[in-house]
Amino acid sequence: MNSTLKNIFVNPELDYLRSGWRIGIFFLITAMCTTVITEPVVKLLKMIPGLPMEVAGTFIFYLTTTLAVWLVLRFVDKRPFKSIGVTFASGWGKQLFQGFLFGSGMLTVIFVIEYSTGMVVIEFRGVNMVEGSIIFLNSILLYTFVGYGEEFLFRGYFYQTFIEGSSSLIATLTISLVFALAHSQNPNVSLFGLINVGLAGIWFSIAYLKTKALWLPIGLHISWNFFQGFVYSYPVSGTTSERVQIGTAIVNGPEWLTGGTFGPEGGALATLMLIIGTFLIYRWDWVSASGNAWSVEQWREERKQQIALRMPEPVQTNQ
Repeated sequence: MNSTLKNIFVNPELDYLRSGWRIGIFFLITAMCTTVITEPVVKLLKMIPGLPMEVAGTFIFYLTTTLAVWLVLRFVDKRPFKSIGVTFASGWGKQLFQGFLFGSGMLTVIFVIEYSTGMVVIEFRGVNMVEGSIIFLNSILLYTFVGYGEEFLFRGYFYQTFIEGSSSLIATLTISLVFALAHSQNPNVSLFGLINVGLAGIWFSIAYLKTKALWLPIGLHISWNFFQGFVYSYPVSGTTSERVQIGTAIVNGPEWLTGGTFGPEGGALATLMLIIGTFLIYRWDWVSASGNAWSVEQWREERKQQIALRMPEPVQTNQ
């Protein structure tokens, strides 16, 4: 293979397969894993009476996605799994807690504003203690799987590899747009709702870039959805389910402000909270990367040094 043709596939500076090809391989392996593992397993699980398939199916899909990422990192990138940002390294618990605090706090502010002004009331369903416990467990599991899975998919390998081939700004804007479009078929979706989902994608991306790990965005995502859906009984990105909600939020305020049937994510209050939340994470020194966080910049420098060591010394000729 001549050097010009090779450069289409390989970055000559790093002697490494270009990011676009690696992203393509990732999606190919993910599709294969979904076909071979996810779909057959989900079909089998559907045969189990009473199993909450919304929860079980989500778990299996994102477990398969995790396997696909491991395969790509192990056999294509030849990097450790910790490079994706989900290892139990120093500081991971603090980042996860910070995510829970930010996400729950922001949703609570939205609810307090709407409740205190008469724009929302919650109508609770008549469930007993056992039924309520099951709903709570389903909710915790579903929103945990979704929070982990969507961050792993949209801020994990895809996003991080995109950054390597472009820049943090281009990757953040592009993946946030993809994240919004992925919600475009949700019930009761609106243009305002998609804009806010895109802003949430930027919020999550800044959380990753600030900490060099996925724990903070995972915590943000889980708590945002859990407080939105279970605690305050709002629709979550337009979706509602009696399996994970103990009540219904009856919203009376203007749709442009509250989001209406799409939930808070479709309203201006969420826009304001997302902008404030993103700014706080970006500027607040309390949010920071752990000392041993994996860095693509450091990896690039190490890669260049390895290549330099492999290069032969220039031959000295006598004049």
